[in-house]
Amino acid sequence: MTRIIVATIAALVIGGSAWAMGPKGEYVGRFNYSCPQLLKMHAESGLEKDGSGVTFNRSYAVIIGWMAGYMSRVNATRRGKADFYENMANEADLIAKWCESNQKSDLMEAMEALTKKRTARPKKAKPAMAVKKTAPVAPGPRAN
Repeated sequence: MTRIIVATIAALVIGGSAWAMGPKGEYVGRFNYSCPQLLKMHAESGLEKDGSGVTFNRSYAVIIGWMAGYMSRVNATRRGKADFYENMANEADLIAKWCESNQKSDLMEAMEALTKKRTARPKKAKPAMAVKKTAPVAPGPRAN
C-alpha cells in the first residue's frame, strides 16, 4: 500500500495536476491516451502484484496516478460505498482488457466504462403483480 501512495504522490508531483474531475463534476485531464497506446504501455509497465502492494515502472506511474485521482474523486462524490474500486493492479488490468475490445477508444472512455460498472446500483426487483381475488360465486338455482 505504501508503494501505491508513494507512486501516486510522485506521479502528482512529476506529472502536475492529475485531477480527473473538476469541482462541478466535469471531466478534466492533462493527457489522454488512445487504447492502443495504453495497451502498449500496460504491456511494458512491469506491473506486478506482490504481498506488499503493486510495483510498476516509472513511465506507467503517471497513468496509475491519474487513475487513482479519478477514482478518488468518484469515491468522494458518489453516494454509496466508501470505495467503489479494487486495487490498482486489478483496475489497470480491467482497463487494459476493456481497451483490447475497444481499440478505437481511449483512457477516458475506459475509465468511464469502469466507473459505470463499479458504481451501478443493483436494480430493485419489481413487486409481483397482485392477482385480484374475487369472492366465490354461490351456486344459483339449477335449471332443469
